[in-house]
Amino acid sequence: MIDSIIIFVHLMSAAVGVGASVYCLYLILPRFDKQEAGQPMDENSITYKLLDVLVPTVFVSVLLLVGSGIYYLMENYTEQVNLKDGYYNILGIKLIFVIAAFFLSVYTTFALRPRISNLDLKPEEAKKEVRPTLDTMRTLSQVTLITIVFAVFMGIYLARF
Repeated sequence: MIDSIIIFVHLMSAAVGVGASVYCLYLILPRFDKQEAGQPMDENSITYKLLDVLVPTVFVSVLLLVGSGIYYLMENYTEQVNLKDGYYNILGIKLIFVIAAFFLSVYTTFALRPRISNLDLKPEEAKKEVRPTLDTMRTLSQVTLITIVFAVFMGIYLARF
């Protein structure tokens, strides 16, 4: 029963991370970028508000993915001795993508997001940084999405072992 709960948490966090990223980055943001084309970027822009919500959501989903994956491996370590050849090679590749997604989401959440989250403290300096920071956050969120998708497909491939 515990394995089923762990797998459910693992799959749901992958679905939330990928689904929220695809919805926000490829469906919502391009539409609002056209509407905000000539307006200055500040804390009231839709792009800022969407990325301000998306980035921590992806971080928490990646954190849950890492935690549930490690917990599942630790609970079922005795069953992993009779696996087919190549399992650990693919698992190693998957873990590289997971580590990349984790550090990208940590950097985006804890390094880029605070740059523009306190616009009231230094308004003249922060207003200049809003557009480049949001563009960097969007680019890194897209790269994070790609790494999560590769890790998910590696996990699906590993399920046949």
